[in-house]
Amino acid sequence: MYKNYIFDLYGTLVDIRTNENKENLWKGMAELYRNVGAVYEAEELKRDYFLLCREEEERIRREKECEYPEIEIGEVFRKLYMRKNVRVGEETAVYAARRFRQWSREYIRVYEGAAEMLAELKRIGRRVFLLSNAQRLFTMPEIETLGIEKFFDDIFISSDYGVKKPERAYMELLLKKQHLKTKDCVMIGNELGSDIEIANACGMDSLFLQGNVQETSEKGTAATYVAAEGDFEHIRFIYDWKEDGK
Repeated sequence: MYKNYIFDLYGTLVDIRTNENKENLWKGMAELYRNVGAVYEAEELKRDYFLLCREEEERIRREKECEYPEIEIGEVFRKLYMRKNVRVGEETAVYAARRFRQWSREYIRVYEGAAEMLAELKRIGRRVFLLSNAQRLFTMPEIETLGIEKFFDDIFISSDYGVKKPERAYMELLLKKQHLKTKDCVMIGNELGSDIEIANACGMDSLFLQGNVQETSEKGTAATYVAAEGDFEHIRFIYDWKEDGK
């Protein structure tokens, strides 16, 4: 039986829609920056934001010599102030990042049945982990607001480590910290080229939650199990099937 269930977050347990191209988003952010002396026009700020994201990603790729680097978004918002010769503390950069997320987010909700499924896994003694490609400044407030933090034995967010799925080293950080054996684990996610690929790289079983549009992977990645997006009954099938020894 699987002892450990490793989940992706967005698109797997949580349904979210964001839009980082909204005109009002960048107008609001430009005003926020101007309020502390960093004078930007909305389009200038938008351009510099995406430019700094790319530059940060390339810097981390070189430093870590990895294929899938992950930036820390707070550093981007801090550097946006610096480009206008305005020095700010961490608190100001964090505030800017969280306002950006709030204004760019159109909705967020836990998929129906997800919380109940997580609670059941905990009830029957399984360990539950989160392995997410995400930004801590964005994601932890969302997890806390949604009320699902309590279900996880540990939470791994890629911005903390400078790498993201499907970088094998990211999964290995979780396995090493929690002393997990891959044969006791299953990875559950909605992206073949991320969630399922990292599981395969580590020799771990996986469940692919497939959306309405069939996803393909350049590497021909195949999951151990396939279910429809939001089909948490299929996850119950996996641990029932394992317990029955079939």
